[in-house]
Amino acid sequence: MKEQDEALFPMPARSAEPLRAAVQRLDPAEAVRFEQEFHAAWETALLEDSTVPMKTFLYRWGVFVALHRIPSRSARLRELEREVGSASSLEEARIAGKEIEELLEVAAREAASA
Repeated sequence: MKEQDEALFPMPARSAEPLRAAVQRLDPAEAVRFEQEFHAAWETALLEDSTVPMKTFLYRWGVFVALHRIPSRSARLRELEREVGSASSLEEARIAGKEIEELLEVAAREAASA
């Protein structure tokens, strides 16, 4: 990892409080969505008598944190999203989309190992 690629903080544990604090630190606006999704997942988990909704919620936000806790990775993701949105050909969109997929795979591995 290059020096400018250093993480702002270590990858937090995949539980509600550490992820909540990380999301708040990374993007206070996203913290609002985190809370809304947390309550929806909790409610669904209770209604379904299942841990799957909460596990899915924690994994999804773990990936978010993994993506955005490294500034260069977060910036590259935003740049690639713009490229997909403004692509003048399907091939351009596919190339940028492939790189987004690679970023997501790396973040998913980090989230899964937390």
